[in-house]
Amino acid sequence: MKKEIIISILSFGASFAAFAAGPGQGDSGFFGCVFGAGAVILSGYLILALGRQKRIMNFLIEEKKKEKHRVIWSGEEEKQLELIKKRIDLYTLQGQINPHFLYNTLDSIRSKAMLDGQEEIASMTKILSRFFRYCIGNEESLVQIREEINHVGDYYLIQKFRFEERFHMEICAESEEIYNYFIPRMTLQPLVENAMIHGLEKVSRKGLLKIKLAATEKKIMITVSDNGAGMDIFQLDELNERMNRGLITGSKKEGHNSIAVSNVNARIKMTFGEEFGIYYRSMANEGTDAVVMIPRIDSFMRVKYEEMQ
Repeated sequence: MKKEIIISILSFGASFAAFAAGPGQGDSGFFGCVFGAGAVILSGYLILALGRQKRIMNFLIEEKKKEKHRVIWSGEEEKQLELIKKRIDLYTLQGQINPHFLYNTLDSIRSKAMLDGQEEIASMTKILSRFFRYCIGNEESLVQIREEINHVGDYYLIQKFRFEERFHMEICAESEEIYNYFIPRMTLQPLVENAMIHGLEKVSRKGLLKIKLAATEKKIMITVSDNGAGMDIFQLDELNERMNRGLITGSKKEGHNSIAVSNVNARIKMTFGEEFGIYYRSMANEGTDAVVMIPRIDSFMRVKYEEMQ
């Protein structure tokens, strides 16, 4: 599970620099540099964090030794395995340093901004630091919905700095109790980003993002809606077919976020079962709803799922 989470975050971090420092930035060039630097460091760290999978690599090597009578390994494959193992050893060592470098750099930028009276820069750097801490600072695979919503709020504020008044976000829960239930980490941010990129950026009207949270006796339903470009029925059917099958798909044309959303969906299905996951509702030129279905997980049930990871 942790590997899938890392891949989801990595797919976001790999293109965040280009997204934050895209054309038409005006006075936000500084933040393009800051966001870009943070994204590069974050992506690098996450690659290094795969070193935590060292025990998996060792297991595979041992299994390979045990099953030589069934699997024939070429000399070239043997060399590749050993090379990967050495790289993972190095990444494990390096990965212990990078997060602190990222945090310390952002804290230094914030301190300098405060000394220079640049309150807006100081505030945004603080939000960016908090955003990255959530991504890489905690290994728990399940978090309270409240934490996930706060993380989405930070992402919204970062993008709000870039887009200013081009879009607005609203969050509505049918009860405060919903915020106490648990959800896989990094579930909602890729959906919000997807709504911005594929929905709101393609239309000239002012964008509206809505996140609605509802619960039944056994399920939690979270809907991320936008009033953007939408999809025709053929695109919608194709997308839902991929989601239903739990495929991790995407192309260069579709962008990194299509892979991130597919990955989130696959993680939900692997963790909770085929009846859960993500599906879409959409109308061309009207907007899109991304609906997340997960079981209703309280603190007691959380222990059960965490032990399965």
